[in-house]
Amino acid sequence: MIKHLLTLAMFTANVGIAQANQVSGFTESYSETVKVSGQFLKGLQFTDVDYQVAPHIYFPSPYEGAVCVFVSSADGRYKSQYQYNFTESVDGLVRIEFPTQYIDELEEFAPGELGLLVAAQADCNATNGNYVVGAWGIPKSMNNIAVFLRSNARRDVATLINTGNEAPNKSVKCQDLRSNYRVSYDKECLLQNINTDSAMRIVIKRRNLRAIPDEVVELFR
Repeated sequence: MIKHLLTLAMFTANVGIAQANQVSGFTESYSETVKVSGQFLKGLQFTDVDYQVAPHIYFPSPYEGAVCVFVSSADGRYKSQYQYNFTESVDGLVRIEFPTQYIDELEEFAPGELGLLVAAQADCNATNGNYVVGAWGIPKSMNNIAVFLRSNARRDVATLINTGNEAPNKSVKCQDLRSNYRVSYDKECLLQNINTDSAMRIVIKRRNLRAIPDEVVELFR
């Protein structure tokens, strides 16, 4: 079982902006001209949440150092990235700063239309692992995760791999995104009733007219 949410009040006390003024390299763009990158993985976030433009990230174990934050809207109009540095160890659910100038525009998105992807690493040009699950707002529970993909495969199947025998692995077929604006990403893989604390990686098997190599999403532990 996930390290308990304890109580919402306790979480609220812990999710204040951590390590203020540690944002660096923030860039963003919002344009009617659609901008799409070739990145396959676009979001990794909790789904059981009341949507707010207030990013939170969950560390299943203590962490100190930098995280790289990537945000992209499903319609391709918004994109941002930056680095956030924790100068002291953090654990559990933490709110991070997000100095966007487009708060009004982003508030118009529906849940699932703004991909949040966070990696615990110092090099933001590398995209090879230690991903942290995020959320737009405070999750009501942390047992349901959405993985957002930009995929050209006919079929994608996501399997959550757990540590040891703590919980059975879970596989789901990824579905077309439930939005009319599928540009930056077009599929979502909904992993439900899982134990986030025992999650080790997500393996995405891709099938087209010929096999496409698996994508492996390594999770921070």
